[in-house]
Amino acid sequence: MIRRLALAALGVFALGCQNSAPAGDEEGASAADTSGGDTTANAPTSGTTGDTSEARYTYYRDTKAILDKHCATCHRPGDVAPFSLETGEEAQMFAGLLAPAIEAGTMPPWPPSSECNSYEHDRSLPAADRELLLAWIADGAAIGDPADAPPAGPAAPTIAWDLDMPLPEPYAATAVPDDYRCFVLDWPEDQLKYVIGFDVAPDVRPIVHHAIAFLIPPSGVSTYKNLDAADDGPGYSCFGSPGGGGFSQQWLGAWAPGTQPSLDEKRGIPVQPGSAIVLQMHYHPMASGGPADQTRLKLKLADSVEVPLHVIPFTNPNWLSGDSMKIPAGEPRTVHEFEVDLTGFLGDFFPQAGVKNGEPFVMHEVSLHMHTRGRRASLELDRAGADDVCALYIPDWDFSWQGGYKLREPLTVQPGDRLRLTCEWDNSAANQPIENGVQVDPADLFWGEGTGDEMCLSVLTISPVH
Repeated sequence: MIRRLALAALGVFALGCQNSAPAGDEEGASAADTSGGDTTANAPTSGTTGDTSEARYTYYRDTKAILDKHCATCHRPGDVAPFSLETGEEAQMFAGLLAPAIEAGTMPPWPPSSECNSYEHDRSLPAADRELLLAWIADGAAIGDPADAPPAGPAAPTIAWDLDMPLPEPYAATAVPDDYRCFVLDWPEDQLKYVIGFDVAPDVRPIVHHAIAFLIPPSGVSTYKNLDAADDGPGYSCFGSPGGGGFSQQWLGAWAPGTQPSLDEKRGIPVQPGSAIVLQMHYHPMASGGPADQTRLKLKLADSVEVPLHVIPFTNPNWLSGDSMKIPAGEPRTVHEFEVDLTGFLGDFFPQAGVKNGEPFVMHEVSLHMHTRGRRASLELDRAGADDVCALYIPDWDFSWQGGYKLREPLTVQPGDRLRLTCEWDNSAANQPIENGVQVDPADLFWGEGTGDEMCLSVLTISPVH
């Protein structure tokens, strides 16, 4: 059934502002629960913004909790969003801009389809909250009485970080409006450690769009240090991946504005002595010549864990060379698909994961990756003799809002099951980038790491069955 839905969508087929609520609280009580009215009813259009005597909904009584939870984690002074929504006056001022984004589902950004699977830290806007916000805006966006403000939510737990790793030196973003820069951080530990907690502390928040930490094994460190040495200035230019001519770099974690620190004391990613971390920064400066940034990576470590996690790439090896993943110039819809029983050779290609060939394994977190011409992508599990299971479906791909998604219920992949990866691209003339003020002509696209190349890749966080 899920496969039919995904393929039907294909026929026609952001690390970003995130929900700061604790895991498991996304569907909890919202401001809609206290509105005392039908949030889907037609809202009156004659209500005033200052006098609340006729206003059916007000900011303080009904919508402040929603905006604080879903919007103000990014829309606040000194952060990456273009305006603040921290006060009633600000929310009222920008209410007219909120409605189209809410109706279109573009804000808050949450790419996965809700019909596919459920994920921890879901930052999408629940239907009741969505209708209440739209009704409040249609009603005139009244501010109301500050005495009606909801109580403050619980403070985020304090984590005693073991490593606080800044960028090697400050970097002033130069490419406008998007500057992708990679920095090599030496791993300081001399014994095997497990990363169980992850956070990124941006230095110049208004220009930091997202960050991805890639784990580089000891054998690959010199490759990335050479990339750094060959590029003038701090770090080196990168796009999509940290470079290095491959695609198999493990993800250690990702951050986007509003992301809360993660901590899992039972599960963790092993890091060997002599490794390195490549921190890819996506800067979004409005103009060149701004302040230099020295973002910090913070990690919580453990000597051992109950469940060692390993991050592996999943794609069709044949796509990596030649023209087997050709995306023809001018084509508005090109689809490539790959499926395989991964249990048959996982132990050969990724022995560090601790899963032997022919044994089941567990998927804890999944992600999808394409570049700028991507339109839709999905990862499905075709169970032997049972219904398909959708692991992740991105119905409207946006390169700027990608990330990893932790499954609420991990998926066990049994021998005989087949993982299916599907990607669709739009390489039509209308979907080409603008360079120097001119839209480029379409050209044939293939697998590659450049801005003019494409990829079709899933990144899986897995473990043996315990």
